[in-house]
Amino acid sequence: MLAGYISGATVDLAKVRMKDGGLILQNHARYVSRNFSDLESILGLYLKKNKEEITFACFGVAGPVINEEVTTTNLPWHISSASIEKRFSVNRVKLINDIVATAYGLPELSSNRFFTINNGGKKTAGNVGLIAAGSGLGEALIYSEGEEFHPYASEGGHADFSPGNQTECELWEYLYSELGHVEVEDVVSLSGLERIYTFVVDMEGSESAPWFKQSSDRPADIIEHALAGKDENASRALDIFIDCYASEAGNLALTGMTLGGIYIGGLIAPQIITALDKEALLAHMPVGVIIEEKTALLGAAAVALRM
Repeated sequence: MLAGYISGATVDLAKVRMKDGGLILQNHARYVSRNFSDLESILGLYLKKNKEEITFACFGVAGPVINEEVTTTNLPWHISSASIEKRFSVNRVKLINDIVATAYGLPELSSNRFFTINNGGKKTAGNVGLIAAGSGLGEALIYSEGEEFHPYASEGGHADFSPGNQTECELWEYLYSELGHVEVEDVVSLSGLERIYTFVVDMEGSESAPWFKQSSDRPADIIEHALAGKDENASRALDIFIDCYASEAGNLALTGMTLGGIYIGGLIAPQIITALDKEALLAHMPVGVIIEEKTALLGAAAVALRM
């Protein structure tokens, strides 16, 4: 079996094996997405090196999966399970949304792969929410039915951004003048953090710092300078970003009535754990940050095993 995770930046592939009642990943490889014209080019390269026949495959993909096809959100790719089955002689290929893959990966994680932000109040069984900011903003809900949990996809990250205070109203106006339409993902994502920093600088009437102009990874450097207290504008930008992230997590909790809690995944949250505001992040509900970067790949592997 083969598992894959296709984000806006990278493609992770691994063979799936059962061992001692659990799953393990073997021959893991990571590819930079922009270096390839499509997923099948990457699969061809991977399978040429790992020649064992593939019977079943599951891929978690950043984008809306409809009828086993998906046009990726942050890549110019169209992926079809039927095309992959035919080209590589695979019995069955299943495509699932990347955040749904992350949800399926949660049971595969040990407790030390989570960081608890809030323990919440009285423990309550119920639905669970999952939100993950990285190249984009993914959201999913996990429906609880007795002892069973059923993840399902959402495109909530593309909903309209709703300002929660005067500063965020000014941010909305600033982004609207640039983009013509403002989605939550335009704010709560890596590129969103960069936009917020530029907004803060422009509102202050100042110039971007030299480190920002010279940076090859501006979101990462904004976080670094903010957490280290090296740049006031970076600190302000990160504060605004966290408030917007917390507001969207609250919206997801209300939408899904997530009495079982909220999990925060993605690339950004593990980097800013020390800055996350416990009061803003649903103080009366369990909230945990996923710190295992292979969670979506593990989820795709778990689905492949079920197949």
